[in-house]
Amino acid sequence: MVQKKNIVGILLAGFLVFCMLGAGCTSQPAEPATPTPTPTPTPVEGYFFNETNNNETVTLPAGSAITISLVENPSTGYEWNVTSSAGLQLVNETHDAPQTELLGAPGVHIWEYTAAEPGAAEFSAIYMRPWENVTGNETTFSMAFTIE
Repeated sequence: MVQKKNIVGILLAGFLVFCMLGAGCTSQPAEPATPTPTPTPTPVEGYFFNETNNNETVTLPAGSAITISLVENPSTGYEWNVTSSAGLQLVNETHDAPQTELLGAPGVHIWEYTAAEPGAAEFSAIYMRPWENVTGNETTFSMAFTIE
């Protein structure tokens, strides 16, 4: 019987040693890694222009958002015929309808550009009916941009 107790005691002690060794072999949870901050893009600066900016020259940084809004009344056939040079990248073009129920009321034509590359750029427009010849009496709008 003493021998049985010794065997049980040895087995129990061996089991405890095995459990302790097994517990030491488990991997500890890794320290939470400090996340590498992702570089945040530089916020794009927005520039807004309308009829009051006609014939102006503006200096702005490359990557800037440019919005040009001009009153337009396509219900009468008149539209802005736009030309933009290299350096200005057209992003979007929309026409906001008039905020009234009145027939023939003008809306606003909006052009959204990005100042894509450094250098000189130009936006020009002529307000006319596309089927009529240019007479020189049309309303025009132009802006020059220096992109840095």
